[in-house]
Amino acid sequence: MHADLLLYGGHVVTAVAGAPPASAVAVLGDRILAVGNDEDLRPLVGPRTETIPLRGRTVTPGFNDAHCHPMALGLSLGEVDARTPPNRTIADIVQRIAARASARPPGTWIVARGYDQAHLAEGRHPTRDDLDNATIHHPVLLIRACGHVGVANSYALRLAEIGPGTPDPPGGTIDRAADGTPTGVLREAALTLVRERLPAPTVDELVEAIRRAGETFLQHGVTSVQEAGIRRSAEFLAYQTLAARGELPVRTSLMILIDHLLESCRSVGIRTGTGDAWLRIGPAKLFLDGSIGGRTARMSQPYVDRPDTCGLWMDDPHELKRKIVAAHRAGFQCCAHAIGDAAIELLLDAFEEALEQEPRPDHRHRIEHCSILRPDLIDRIARLGAIPIPGTTFLHDFFEVYRTGLGTDRLRYAYALRTFFDRGIVAAASSDTPVCSPNALLGIQTMVTRRSASGELVWPEERVTLEEAIRAYTLHGAIASFEERLKGTLEPGKLADLVVLETDLRDVAPDELASVRVDYTVVGGRVVHERPGTA
Repeated sequence: MHADLLLYGGHVVTAVAGAPPASAVAVLGDRILAVGNDEDLRPLVGPRTETIPLRGRTVTPGFNDAHCHPMALGLSLGEVDARTPPNRTIADIVQRIAARASARPPGTWIVARGYDQAHLAEGRHPTRDDLDNATIHHPVLLIRACGHVGVANSYALRLAEIGPGTPDPPGGTIDRAADGTPTGVLREAALTLVRERLPAPTVDELVEAIRRAGETFLQHGVTSVQEAGIRRSAEFLAYQTLAARGELPVRTSLMILIDHLLESCRSVGIRTGTGDAWLRIGPAKLFLDGSIGGRTARMSQPYVDRPDTCGLWMDDPHELKRKIVAAHRAGFQCCAHAIGDAAIELLLDAFEEALEQEPRPDHRHRIEHCSILRPDLIDRIARLGAIPIPGTTFLHDFFEVYRTGLGTDRLRYAYALRTFFDRGIVAAASSDTPVCSPNALLGIQTMVTRRSASGELVWPEERVTLEEAIRAYTLHGAIASFEERLKGTLEPGKLADLVVLETDLRDVAPDELASVRVDYTVVGGRVVHERPGTA
């Protein structure tokens, strides 16, 4: 038997603990045929075998982003870039919005995304007045990097009917000036009041967004993603359209939002695991709280710089717990966005109640983000067998706003990968893109170094090894979606999803891992991305 593809002469990271060193991988069809040294695999080369000489480069399993937003990423590529950097000031963002508005007919929406007030020279959120300086003839919505806070200009506020007399909606707040006038800054459910006025993307627009996002993921070696929130039938249809055509760019697991689609799925017998290796149904998801940067993540203690608040619940806590229990009883793997320690505690309470009512030995219920932990919560996670899905780039991007809001001591177990490994807790790495970069190697770098973008060291006790970080971004993502028998490691019989990096990672300084480029991305045995200039 001859292989269809042979990669040889490199450093192969199989992500299998204790596996012997390997330098070559052979592929037959869409599966891995063999892994070993060059000499052992040379007999698998036949007259039609394609070969890729690695020349010392590193091969890993395809990266699996366990929590991200591909549709939002694809759509964001057509929005105004408000990230900080490249923007340094509010004026920079205003200028970009004004330039976009000048090319659009009056009355059309302008959406910008990506700012973090902690990285702006002004050290504050933009306001409606700032955005009015960009345009008064277009409704404008500027979304913070986290996606939980936004700023609307006066036109957009009028369309959403938000004025001095508008009450805060349940689960959200409208920032106000001293006289009660909305500043334009909207948090959580208040932001939704404006978002609901945006034109909903069509199925065709969503299809193209998924394509664009897929190209971006493949450039970064990401071969599997877990879409963190399907709420509309059009979103389902966009993914199904691509899958039916055989054009889905990356393997995708879909999280179903409990408040939108759980009952519809339950009524027709759709459960976690429905689907195939390309497109499948993942967990049922709920939002418990918000973000640290927006001061809406629900904490057990007040924020340092906002002693008047512990954050927000997205719904009544008893109702949130009831919904999780109901999703469990409906046969779904369950997960929830839970960033603050109070939110994580409530989610664990819900998991415990659900499992008491209806025991399930291998539930793999998940904690999305699982940001701010305490030792007692870690004990409960280990005991329950819950799976944390840490945002492994968050400390790199948002450390400054975390520290000003929580102080340093409360970050002791933030994204605590070392503790997870030592306690036998499976934690699957994620980017939450477009909140953070889809670059998996930036997440790996942050896990290995525990350094922020400014170089500050954040509780180095939680650093992990390079091999462990790769495992968190490959095998653990597969475990989190019940697919570890199919992918996540380089072993015979598993899907031939793999990445060729431009050099031997062992020779790269930890602080430079994010700059390493992907030379080839292979999905199902086919080279689907080749970096220009790669030999």
